[in-house]
Amino acid sequence: MIMPVYRFEDLPDVQHNPGLSSNRGETIKGERMYFAHRRRPAGTEAKPHHHPNEQFIYVLKGREKFWLDGVEHVVGPGDVIHVPANTVHATLALEDMETIYVKDTSWGLKGVPAGEKAPEAMPPDDPF
Repeated sequence: MIMPVYRFEDLPDVQHNPGLSSNRGETIKGERMYFAHRRRPAGTEAKPHHHPNEQFIYVLKGREKFWLDGVEHVVGPGDVIHVPANTVHATLALEDMETIYVKDTSWGLKGVPAGEKAPEAMPPDDPF
């Protein structure tokens, strides 16, 4: 249901990619955009993956290594990461992380492991 105002604390805390990423948090889905609040403990990762939709990640708290197409970046509070569609990316949290994800809804929130082709449609087990 699309509403005009949301509070993350009122939304379910969900882990969307359990084998691929330690990210968990709350997600708002609009008609064409996802807006998600994510947390990841220090020392955990998102394994190399890709997805057919574009994504922006805004770092609120913590530092992490972020690999985009094999190039390593260290990001922290105030940084915005742009992940183009179908670009392999991975992370390693150096500190406890808190981020905001903005992603178009053409695919969903789940990624596909690097080296695997994305199916034509979003996997049916994605709750969004």
